[in-house]
Amino acid sequence: MRKKLNIIEELLFETNAMKVANENSPFWYTSGMIGPYFINTHFLFGNEYEANKVLSFIDDNILKDKISFVNEITKIIINFYNSNTIYKSVIDYFYNNLKRFESFNDSDYISGGERRDWFFSLIIAELFNKKHIFISKNLETFNIDGIIDSIKDKKVVHLADLVTEASSYKRSWIPAIKNIGGKITFTAAIVDRNQGGKEFFLNERIDFYSLVTINDDFFVNASNSGIINSKQLDLIRDFAKDPISYGKNFIINNINFLKDSLNSTDKSIQTKAKKLITENPYNFEKEFFDRLSLT
Repeated sequence: MRKKLNIIEELLFETNAMKVANENSPFWYTSGMIGPYFINTHFLFGNEYEANKVLSFIDDNILKDKISFVNEITKIIINFYNSNTIYKSVIDYFYNNLKRFESFNDSDYISGGERRDWFFSLIIAELFNKKHIFISKNLETFNIDGIIDSIKDKKVVHLADLVTEASSYKRSWIPAIKNIGGKITFTAAIVDRNQGGKEFFLNERIDFYSLVTINDDFFVNASNSGIINSKQLDLIRDFAKDPISYGKNFIINNINFLKDSLNSTDKSIQTKAKKLITENPYNFEKEFFDRLSLT
């Protein structure tokens, strides 16, 4: 039976938060690997331009006085929520789904991790009239009152833009809340990439919910809606079945793609392509690179 995309799924494509590659031009990932789609969930903040403006503001101001930073970023987010119809529709949809969960309503605080979580966690905290905890990558926690020393025995909901393997939770978000005496009891994300995060939360006894799950049904619905074509769907399925074989076979059969990426004027692409050479995530034999004069 043909299913429609929900509003968030539609907006992921509309805002280019979800991009699907053409047949001969996969995306480079930070790992030095390639894949047929890329997700920038924070583009749901209206569009890429507006989202990047906020990221720049965070980068330029996060090391300043924490209370001033919180006041300024809160004002920016609230004003944009009240003026941008795309962002407001995303947040309202998230809000209406979250309030169905007892473990969400029973929480004392809402937290978000540096930086992209804050596009969603901060405004949800405002709408639910709960105090928001900012978590830095260095595990520092702060809010409108400044640095947080203790929230002894309080329950925390962590809201994220994107969940993959939950590595940020393991490394930063859970330890940061534990360090101040709290406990994350519920977490929700705009997008679950379906790469093991859900299973991690189950093992940790943390309730989990996402608005969108990246799976075959999601892409089939996108194909049925005419957003992606059949060739793109086939590439995505090949990737989902075996990401290593997908990437390795593509590079072998499209060696000019690698050469062009290594010589790209886009420094981000060049850096990621070089990582394929230095870290060799596809386990190419050394002779492969020698033969192509790439080392």
